[in-house]
Amino acid sequence: MHALRAEPAGLTVPTRLSLSDLADLLGEQQSCFDVTCVESCLSTNDELAQRPPGAGIDVLITDRQLAGRGRRGRSWLSEPGHSLTFSCGWNPPAHCPPPGGLSLVIGLAVAEALESIGVRGVAVKWPNDVLAGGAKLAGILIELASGQQRTRRVIIGIGLNLRDPADSLPPGATALAPHLCTPISDEAVLAAILLHLNARLIDFTRAGFAALLPAWQARDAFAGHQVRIVGDHEERHGIHAGVAEDGALLLRDHSGTHRILSGDVSLRSAA
Repeated sequence: MHALRAEPAGLTVPTRLSLSDLADLLGEQQSCFDVTCVESCLSTNDELAQRPPGAGIDVLITDRQLAGRGRRGRSWLSEPGHSLTFSCGWNPPAHCPPPGGLSLVIGLAVAEALESIGVRGVAVKWPNDVLAGGAKLAGILIELASGQQRTRRVIIGIGLNLRDPADSLPPGATALAPHLCTPISDEAVLAAILLHLNARLIDFTRAGFAALLPAWQARDAFAGHQVRIVGDHEERHGIHAGVAEDGALLLRDHSGTHRILSGDVSLRSAA
């Protein structure tokens, strides 16, 4: 794992996170990750996509993200100490299944990591959110890029609300601190996520999302609920009937069961 170092283009080394503490928490698996911290950048996804891929999982963490984004063009900004904002670069092996369901795999890994550190009421929301107590705690943005020699590369952006000292989170969002049984360091939170992420990516490589479907559905916050699927030009209503083995949402209405791909749609409660 990289030591702390200064970065070009005005990116400077932060003092909030300790990579030595993170390395200790990762233990024998620290060699699976190539971690860099910067004080600020526009977008960790964009910044990481411009860097040459390493042999393992590349991780770029920032204290302050100035132009980050979520799905459907939403912004994801972060301030020091308020959130954990990072991106991971992963090079799928040649035999890896198609990326369908990958955002759900990442959501499952984050949810399991949070459960492992004592977060209560963790659930997942199709296709890319992690909830605690019914409110959004973390968001995920998956982007595909090309690496050297046109190899496939997946950029995984993760943003997790750590604290909300000024009650500045939008309605429907929550922070980590109120859901923890006991306080935990930011390094321990990050280590748990990285370890579970690595394990679930290995599982996905071996058997695709289908093998992880039961674990995801066991945490599905909207299973069996009346929901709305909101797109740019239409809105559909029905019963959330689970997800398919390729990650598509199954929406059941009076005319049957329909497959909804993530694309530019959002899932919302119809209650």
